[in-house]
Amino acid sequence: MNLKAIPLGRPFAVLGLVGLFLSLFVSQAGAADSSAPKMEAYQPANGEFSAIGNAVVALLQTRDASVFAKNLSVSPQDWHSLITTNLSTDQSERINTYAKGAGYNVQRLESSAKAFLSMADSLHLDFGKDLHFQIPMPKYVGKVYFFGVPGSDDNGSGEPYVQKLEIILILDSATKLSTNGDFKLVVRGLQKFPGGWRISDGIQWEAFPSNVADADTVRELAILDKVANYKGISGVDDPALLKLGRSLVDFLQSQDISIYEKNAYVNADLVWAQYQRSGQSGLPSRAELDEVMKNRLKDQMDMALSTLKQMNEGDINFKDAKIQIKDASVEHCQLHGVGGSLDGLMGDQFKLTLAVESDAKSRTGVSLSGDYVLAANEIRRYGDDWRIEDGLRWDQFPPGVVDAATEDRLKFENYVAEHRAMPPGTPAPDIQFVTLDGEKKMKLADLRGKVVVLDFWATWCGPCQQPMADLQKIRDGHPTWGDKVAIIPLSIDDTIGQVRQHVETRGWTNTFNVWAGDGGWRSAPAKTFRVTAVPTTYIIDAKGQIVMSGHPVGLPIAKTVDGLLNQSGE
Repeated sequence: MNLKAIPLGRPFAVLGLVGLFLSLFVSQAGAADSSAPKMEAYQPANGEFSAIGNAVVALLQTRDASVFAKNLSVSPQDWHSLITTNLSTDQSERINTYAKGAGYNVQRLESSAKAFLSMADSLHLDFGKDLHFQIPMPKYVGKVYFFGVPGSDDNGSGEPYVQKLEIILILDSATKLSTNGDFKLVVRGLQKFPGGWRISDGIQWEAFPSNVADADTVRELAILDKVANYKGISGVDDPALLKLGRSLVDFLQSQDISIYEKNAYVNADLVWAQYQRSGQSGLPSRAELDEVMKNRLKDQMDMALSTLKQMNEGDINFKDAKIQIKDASVEHCQLHGVGGSLDGLMGDQFKLTLAVESDAKSRTGVSLSGDYVLAANEIRRYGDDWRIEDGLRWDQFPPGVVDAATEDRLKFENYVAEHRAMPPGTPAPDIQFVTLDGEKKMKLADLRGKVVVLDFWATWCGPCQQPMADLQKIRDGHPTWGDKVAIIPLSIDDTIGQVRQHVETRGWTNTFNVWAGDGGWRSAPAKTFRVTAVPTTYIIDAKGQIVMSGHPVGLPIAKTVDGLLNQSGE
């Protein structure tokens, strides 16, 4: 199975692998294009969303989630309808790539519709035949331009888009279930194609009358609303985060890695069970899943062991300490898995704040009492439980508890976790790669004395394509750069042949193209440069120091290179 990223049918993002497998095991492949598309206001006609309301009513009455998904998900035909003669070849190819991933859109929307019906069933709701709807005009309806600015690429690339459409259900008085509030639902990610409005992000309940939903349902709706609005959540919102926190406290006090592996870290059984619940096709076999989990396990256990090592190096022992959880939170959440359900919810930048009381002192002679923050890069909800998937680490110790060198390591790791790149001022590590031309091995150190623009990318990464194309033109207007500047796109594809065919087809020969070697995300260059998302660009000065790093969109690459050359007097 080729575990690489395929684009989903979303208007301005390209996310990871097929379904749940992508977002879990190659979450790095979920490198969405950080540059939002250009938008302008769009005025919908009266009744323009009636077809969506009628489809929702039919879903509740027929309970046929597959028909609902088939009729309203973004189809290959919808994407192909955007291709016009004024689009470039690359733009048309990108649309065709979206079209190839359209089957996932149907599965995702069907899963969302099933979760929507399941919640109604759990509350014993039967809406009967006399059901109508009201659709308030959304606060903002925009027009999305995928490839440029308004007015420059109309006729196919600028399409109306609604982030959230609210629908209020109206029941006939003879069958009305409640008068204590409204039945409200939302559909998210509405995009208008020539064939009509389509749903790209799913359907979910937003509110029930107060005497219909129990406390757990109300809590779930509140979490889903925060997630849909790109907000973080805490243990107050979701007590399951506190449960994960307690498992981590047990691990820290016992210093037993098996407790972490059993109670806090994800395992193949949990993932496999979630696959079965998702009902999606195209997922890996159990053998493939076990192999990926086996490959990840050592790296993740090493990270967990490093947290214990830091404690032991600083004589930090919590065995007899009193520990209270002050807070457990995630900075951002995303829905992966069954839409409209907490199952499969992904959390980014998890932090667990602990209040520790202890009579013991650390190696620095400072009391162990104080606030500690343990963090993880990614966590996921499996049913009613959260599990850690990547990057357990210490985020903060109380002042003075650890020495200055440890504090510096914490700052470095926290920067990498937040920015997915090493910080400016860091010496660029020496790495080896293979040239596409001649397949010669060379090292980054061979380029010492030049300003280097090092861009990690992959042929399967949608957001990588435009930055890669832009690099082909970056020398235009800079004739003095000459051989003082090296533009190095470094591919993490599986084989060098894939990269060579891709760049030759597109004529991307104005850069010094190289390949990372075997391993993809686990290749030596990617691991050494701490790459967990593509595209990631590093600008390295002639002395081998990292000057700038991050997503290439928005990085002032040419301006920075000019500045470095001017500093050196060249």
